[in-house]
Amino acid sequence: MTETCVSVSHFRVHLKEIANAVARGEERLLVARHELEMFAIVSREDLEFLRKHRPATDAPVMSEKKLRLVHPDEMPGEMVDELYRATTGATDLAIVAWRGKAYVNIRARTGKYPDKPPY
Repeated sequence: MTETCVSVSHFRVHLKEIANAVARGEERLLVARHELEMFAIVSREDLEFLRKHRPATDAPVMSEKKLRLVHPDEMPGEMVDELYRATTGATDLAIVAWRGKAYVNIRARTGKYPDKPPY
């Protein structure tokens, strides 16, 4: 079985061929965008192995350097709330700026400010 890294553009164009190769167990695929690895495509067999050895409840902790956040207005409210709580105490300036936007977003959605200020 080979492991290949492709761009998102390549993935979009060749989805059918990639899906067939992965399903046959010939390939594992890593998809990257601007040299940032985004997600992996694995066979059903590999997925079962992952589910057995790494249950979904044991979500990995993201370092501040790997965390990429979009504007809170473009995210579901529950996700904004969850990420706001998860980034408490962050020192990265981009994350602190995102928390400021999320603070306002949460207030606009719920009518209440979050318990902890963004800074």
